[in-house]
Amino acid sequence: MVPGMAPKPAPPMPAQPKKPQHMLVLGTGFVGRYVSERLLSQGWRVSGTCTSAAKKMELELLGMTASVLDATTSNIADLHALQDATHLLISIPPIPGVGDPLLSSHADLQTTLTSGNLQWLCYLSSTSKFKQCVHL
Repeated sequence: MVPGMAPKPAPPMPAQPKKPQHMLVLGTGFVGRYVSERLLSQGWRVSGTCTSAAKKMELELLGMTASVLDATTSNIADLHALQDATHLLISIPPIPGVGDPLLSSHADLQTTLTSGNLQWLCYLSSTSKFKQCVHL
């Protein structure tokens, strides 16, 4: 350092590239797929669940990361995308004789979500697919 000269300020840190928002769609049926396609077109990273290998391939061709999930037997906490998602859309329809499959895994879902990156959650429901209501 030269006397009478101020030290040079450090150059600013380069800005970290903003990570794209990551939507996880649990249940990529008609509405879930529509939302997914719209978000993909806006530059979002989108993951989703479906019920068959054929549907998984369709979703991957759209640019999604897809997982086959049997909502009655799979452990929702095992979905890697759940830890990484910033946004979550739950769109799994009620199952006859079971009702809402996510209610049975509520504790696993809550534990996983509180330790992840989630900023937003939407529970989308339609009454057009079932005829019976369950009151809690």
